[in-house]
Amino acid sequence: MIKVMAKLHYRESVSEEDKKAFAKYLAEDEELILAAGLSTNYLRSCFIVAVAWPGIVFMALGLGIAYWLHIEAGWGFVAGLMAAGLSAFFKTLHLHHAHRYLLTTRRVIIKKGIFTVLVTSALYDKITHIEVEQSFFNKIFMHQGTIIVNTAGMNKGEIALNYVGYPIEFKNLLERLINREREGFGRRGGPVVTVEGELV
Repeated sequence: MIKVMAKLHYRESVSEEDKKAFAKYLAEDEELILAAGLSTNYLRSCFIVAVAWPGIVFMALGLGIAYWLHIEAGWGFVAGLMAAGLSAFFKTLHLHHAHRYLLTTRRVIIKKGIFTVLVTSALYDKITHIEVEQSFFNKIFMHQGTIIVNTAGMNKGEIALNYVGYPIEFKNLLERLINREREGFGRRGGPVVTVEGELV
């Protein structure tokens, strides 16, 4: 009998580079377990959209400059396409670094922005339940979804992790960390309720 092992997309391991990059967001008594962000499929779709718009403007400019300089139109189009690709690359890179989701030994942290940074966090012992929202398209084709972490004692009551790749696996890891932290404080397997839904 052959046992098929499912591929794990989230493991409790973090690179030294991520440990150094996010050390300033951690308290002295906590460790970084996972640094994740927007899903690869979402970033890829953002890149394609950015090549199309405002990429078409760069291509039109390239053709216009080629016409004005009396250069072959093909070179103008290629130059515009390269400018569109570079613009889309840097926009996607910015999106990747501006949306980071951190799981530590004590809390979940959402970091938004690069130059102006907004940090939102929720301690594991304040989390009451977790919701996973995936549309049919996101579940089948994009393998991404939204994780809503509901907490007690916060003004808004919930924080959302948007466009997370393989959200069920991410949720499972988050629940393991919550239960581990609660067991460490003598509260065996606290009342974390998971709601998994599909919004079609």
